[in-house]
Amino acid sequence: MSYISRFLNYFKKIKIVKILKLNFLSCVAWFVIQILNRTLKIYKINFENIKNIKNVIYAFFHGEQFVLVYIHRHTKILIMTSYSEDGELQTKILKKFGYDIVRGSAEKKGATSGTLSIIEKLLKGQNCAFAVDGPAGPAFKVKPGVVFLSQKTKLPVVPVRVFIERKIQLNNWDRYILPLPFSKVWIIYGKPIYIDEEDNIKSKTLEIERFLKSICLPIK
Repeated sequence: MSYISRFLNYFKKIKIVKILKLNFLSCVAWFVIQILNRTLKIYKINFENIKNIKNVIYAFFHGEQFVLVYIHRHTKILIMTSYSEDGELQTKILKKFGYDIVRGSAEKKGATSGTLSIIEKLLKGQNCAFAVDGPAGPAFKVKPGVVFLSQKTKLPVVPVRVFIERKIQLNNWDRYILPLPFSKVWIIYGKPIYIDEEDNIKSKTLEIERFLKSICLPIK
């Protein structure tokens, strides 16, 4: 019994350390996102064309979320995060910015329950945002989940791109973009894409991908 007790105590300590680590990292990330974004000059392009639509599904690329997390804070937008440790960290960060989180995974059974929860909340009037090439890429390749959600809820997909004047682009799978302080940032909202239930998922997925890639940086 003493060995079992020692093991359980050790396990509890490991879990506590993990929780403390995630809490610390989420606070640091929240602080950095807040401070850095407050230095930026952010322009929202074409947002007036969609702000009166009751609710929408935003579609963006994973590596462009740094500014989006800040600019849409405390609007109760719904986001899915994975069950992984990275997903747990992301959840803690996003909750600090007032997002509504559903846990799920594109690679596990949780995707089904997570998707059902998202559909239920969308039908009740919430907005939703999807990193359409996440959670693990390939980068800039749209996955069909966003089309499926649009078909089931009859809500439009709004493509969103972020362009940054001066930035650091990380050498990871999503080419994550970090703006340099005091940069100009353009957030461009594309024309809503409506998807009928009889539409082909694959072709509509490619359409959204082409639309996202066609959005260009405005003339300065």
